[in-house]
Amino acid sequence: MKMHNLLFIVIIIVTLTVCGGFNGVCLLSADEIVLGYYPAWVKESYPAEAVDFTILTHIIHAFAWPDSNGNISLWKGFMYPELIEETHRAGRKISVALGGWGNCKGFPPMSADPVVRARFITNILEFCQNNGYDGVDIDWEFPANPQERDNLTTLVAELRKAADSLGKPFLITMAVSAGTWSEDHNDYASLKDRVDWFNVMTYDFYGTWTAVAGHNAPLYATQESVDTCITFLTGKMGVPPEKILLGLPFYGRQFKTRQLYGPKTGGDGIVYRDIVRKFDEGWSRLWDDVSMVPYIVNPRKNTMVFYDDPASITIKCAYAREKKLHGVMIWSVGSDYMDGKQPLLEAIGLALGKN
Repeated sequence: MKMHNLLFIVIIIVTLTVCGGFNGVCLLSADEIVLGYYPAWVKESYPAEAVDFTILTHIIHAFAWPDSNGNISLWKGFMYPELIEETHRAGRKISVALGGWGNCKGFPPMSADPVVRARFITNILEFCQNNGYDGVDIDWEFPANPQERDNLTTLVAELRKAADSLGKPFLITMAVSAGTWSEDHNDYASLKDRVDWFNVMTYDFYGTWTAVAGHNAPLYATQESVDTCITFLTGKMGVPPEKILLGLPFYGRQFKTRQLYGPKTGGDGIVYRDIVRKFDEGWSRLWDDVSMVPYIVNPRKNTMVFYDDPASITIKCAYAREKKLHGVMIWSVGSDYMDGKQPLLEAIGLALGKN
């Protein structure tokens, strides 16, 4: 029997054991979170009615962002009241994401000026109240120096104070880097008492910016990995595990290379549903017993895709529970949507007993 087949059987047995036997019912915490980022650009391919709220507990609608004057900018076609309505109809929560890669130029000038900062806080709270959002997710990628780091801390502190004055629950979360260098960007000691939780982007360990090809999200590795990141945050940074959501990528990265950790070109992202289609083209699936993730190789053995599949997602959900984290976060929902099925999301549901 091949090692990856044996491992998959072990995963199934462990999952069923954790879930209380073969009846598929898990004993889970009532506040365990499964959060999905919903990018504005997937509205046509993944409409609100396709979102599975039997598994998802929270949605983050991406992206809005500040300009330098404290005003709110939005993606074209961003507003989607049906998504908010579907979320609330299911008894779930929805926040708006502020920032995102390439949308953060307004953060430094806005956060540095007390008057502009106050204007932005007023604007974003009114935006949430007027449109039915239950909170905000701050995704500033990334403060570039100690002053910007301090300004982010001040922004969060003032936002928390203003939100609390509303007299009703209001979520404030943050998307943060998986790298151990992220302490340069975030004052976790101050932030951890003001945010509800951190959405940790435990992916993008290799890509177009690296010299070699490697796993997008290795659970374990000789260098940085999902585990080294979580250990760093809960250890050196002192972030309580219950303030952390483990990031799960519903995409991979494709490289021109002939070996894992070998020289490469490329490294662009590729969503899960497009990865699955490669099996029809003769690609072969392999498994890394160290990093606990799969990868696939094309028939000419000169191109590889490093990604997560239901087996590795199941292992990572078990890891999140073992580390007593608050739950898991997905970038991004809809990336595994195929013929009405969502295999990666369904794997989370099975692993955490939410199906």
